[in-house]
Amino acid sequence: MTDVPAEAPASPQSDAPQPGAKFTWDGFVRGFRMATPLALSGVLFGMAFGVLAREAGLSLGETLLMSMTVFAGASQMAALDLWSAAPSILVLAIATFAINVRHVVMGAALRPWFSKLPSPIAHLSLWFMTDANWAMSMSEHRKGERDAAILVGSGVVMWFGWVIGGAIGHLAGAALGDPRVYGADVVVPAFFALMLTPLWPGWSRSWPWAVAAGVAVASHMVLPGYWHVVAGGLAGSLAGAFADARRQ
Repeated sequence: MTDVPAEAPASPQSDAPQPGAKFTWDGFVRGFRMATPLALSGVLFGMAFGVLAREAGLSLGETLLMSMTVFAGASQMAALDLWSAAPSILVLAIATFAINVRHVVMGAALRPWFSKLPSPIAHLSLWFMTDANWAMSMSEHRKGERDAAILVGSGVVMWFGWVIGGAIGHLAGAALGDPRVYGADVVVPAFFALMLTPLWPGWSRSWPWAVAAGVAVASHMVLPGYWHVVAGGLAGSLAGAFADARRQ
């Protein structure tokens, strides 16, 4: 990985990074180290996926290929729920979209930071974005961090944990049981909530958060699948944009 200087001058037609962002090996290593504890817990979640993948009839190779290329815990779990001898690609695609469309909002939140990087680096980096390392990166950015490689470093170590966990779960099979019984599935949401703490805007400016939560809960009661995630995210984003517009 090569260092991208933070203050490189950019002509109107240049794709060089703008001031306020950089992408370095040091940032990658720091992100890797920061997310290592989470990756270790992610191994347990990956093991649960491996067990379920084996029960669904996927081979070890198919399980590893899916984890390496998709790298999306909730979506892969949902895909297994819908798996059949001849799975409907359209149904799987719709379910995956409903779960992951929140990444549109998460990616938009990264734009003020990542838009200052060369486009190839910025877009390839987003492949490593998960809920947890997005929250971690945003938390670090709010503290003054400008090295975007933290997102990639943290995403890489989490990718390793997810893939290794899936392999262990598939190989161990029924002897392993379901790691979710031991609370493995609670680790990532708990970490995500913890990383959101530095992003808390204070009670006077927290009403967009309340709007997002309220719409998500209400939608969950009436909408099937994971569409409540989409509804809550969009409602909170619109409420936040309205609040910013009023303050300007």
